[in-house]
Amino acid sequence: MRVIGSVVAVVLCILVIVGCQPEQRVAPTVPPTLPEPQAPRISTEQEQLLEEILEYTKQTGSTLEELAEEARRREALAQAPSGVEAVDEDLRVAKALVAAARSGAANKQAEKTTAALGRLVATLRALRAEIPAAVIAQHLERALIAISNLPAPQAVSAASSSLLAAIDTAMQAPAPLVPEVVDSVERAKSRVDDEQLQHGGEQILEILDRLRDDATVELLDTANGSVRGAQDALQRAAWPVLIAELDQLEAMLSQLQEKIGEETTVIGAEQEPAAAGAEEQPAAEPGAEGEAEMPEARPQPAEE
Repeated sequence: MRVIGSVVAVVLCILVIVGCQPEQRVAPTVPPTLPEPQAPRISTEQEQLLEEILEYTKQTGSTLEELAEEARRREALAQAPSGVEAVDEDLRVAKALVAAARSGAANKQAEKTTAALGRLVATLRALRAEIPAAVIAQHLERALIAISNLPAPQAVSAASSSLLAAIDTAMQAPAPLVPEVVDSVERAKSRVDDEQLQHGGEQILEILDRLRDDATVELLDTANGSVRGAQDALQRAAWPVLIAELDQLEAMLSQLQEKIGEETTVIGAEQEPAAAGAEEQPAAEPGAEGEAEMPEARPQPAEE
């Protein structure tokens, strides 16, 4: 079973080499005396690999088509967003769901609003689990449990690995999202590596206390509170309150997006008045917007 990774990874290539060769035909204009085209030859390594694949299909009952589908599935999973990309992508999803809920609330469509809020709860739950502070905290919890429950040699190995994963998470995150605990985690890891498990565990507990006050964690916890407030307002059919909760939630998500350093497209009716206002004052404020609307306005000052 250990060969499944390499088998799946190359099966598409083998299919191309062996099973997907174009059919060779002799054109009518070619004299019949010419030799028939030779079938493409495969290398010894490819032939051996093909034999392994065929043997694997016999053992598992899988077909080459099923292996090819598994290869495509794994490739898709490898390309899925992760880390900070996942945070950014899920923020976009959350903001789109807030806009959908707000649209339903503005039109007093209870069913549409309920569905959007339900999806938003699940998205915010996933989002909280993706932010660096939460991921680091979970690695620290694993280290702490290893120290508490495993014999010393295994505890050192497991806890050290978890602490290293916490440090790697911080190193890969954008600076605005990295909690100021990296130095403390490194010191705790040094204690654990020196088999000072009690001192290392005490330091880990102190770091966990600090992570509970992380701004991104608090922001998402407050966002979850706003969703609960919106759901309560929906049950009471208090539409103005519901819209106010959603506006506050959208602002919090924008604030978190600014921390990542990339803009999220705002989906909502607010954009239309802003665009209309920009068209109403093109002459009074000849700024960047006016230049974008009238690109020919610049060529005239040729006298300069």
